[in-house]
Amino acid sequence: MTQSSQCNSGTRHLILGILYLAGAWIGAAAPAAPARVDVYQASVPVPDRSEGGQTAAIQSALKIVLQRATGRRSAEIDPLAAPLLGEARRYVQQYHPLPNGLLVVSFDGPAIDRWLAQNGAPVWGRDRPSTFVWLAVQTGPQSGFVVTREDTSELKTAIDAEASARGIPLAWPTAQELQGYHLDYASLGAVTPSLLGDTAHRLGGDATLIGRASNASAAAAVRWTLLFQDHGGDATGVVEGVDRAADTFASLFATSGTLAPVEIDVDGIDDVRQYASVQTYLESLTFVTHVNVAAMSSDTVRFRLTMRGGIEPLQRAFALGGLLLPRGEAAAGVQRFHLRQ
Repeated sequence: MTQSSQCNSGTRHLILGILYLAGAWIGAAAPAAPARVDVYQASVPVPDRSEGGQTAAIQSALKIVLQRATGRRSAEIDPLAAPLLGEARRYVQQYHPLPNGLLVVSFDGPAIDRWLAQNGAPVWGRDRPSTFVWLAVQTGPQSGFVVTREDTSELKTAIDAEASARGIPLAWPTAQELQGYHLDYASLGAVTPSLLGDTAHRLGGDATLIGRASNASAAAAVRWTLLFQDHGGDATGVVEGVDRAADTFASLFATSGTLAPVEIDVDGIDDVRQYASVQTYLESLTFVTHVNVAAMSSDTVRFRLTMRGGIEPLQRAFALGGLLLPRGEAAAGVQRFHLRQ
């Protein structure tokens, strides 16, 4: 490489860095927050109008729900699930056909969760990391585009469909956001993954998927990199990036095991409204079955939780939600948290 080309390369990266920092001031950072996924509703095609066709459709819908609820790609073919699938109609709350030939089926989520827990399967709740996607698509030797929220290509459609099946909420950049952060096909490859991760977080993502595709078809060659806290990794294939994200999240947030008591202290609770918000939040966690108050002192409440998985899934859920911040350990090994105002 000549000195001139080295200078041009260095200047280009410097300009990209300046543009990135300029773009960062366009809007206030959006706090990362978990998205709530409708785990227990699925839309599936109906083979025919017979009762048998309807039963087959309901079973197909339940297979999708089991994949989302457990976080396991193989959940629908696991022998453990056979008895549940055989009684699929028993767990249906409502269903209705759509004009496009699909059947929308809603299942009894708490009943399915209980069945899974009683049979030793992991259970993954509705609150899930939002994954922001940066995907550069090549159209020529040195040209291409970045997929936006408005894109209707086969590639994006396939990725969105897999995300829906796995229960992973995706966020895509808008054309305005790309312009605001001075990002295009060329610059997306020049900006470091960590900077793209920071921008994704600023735009509301908990995790980041960075991809590069050979074209915009459903058969494209795609290379992915996942960034999530201190976890991540690479994957190859159209939907493998989504699957890598789902597998990673499920390994962290899906819980199993027997119920056991866990006590935590939460300080910063100054009034009844704040107390109610904390209690409601704790009760909303799938792996928590009961919430009781063990003690109260000044602005601190000790909650006794009956839950699966121990303290670790609780800490991960708190880190994702951002409502309760870690304070360390109190007396007798009780973990302390602070209510974020």
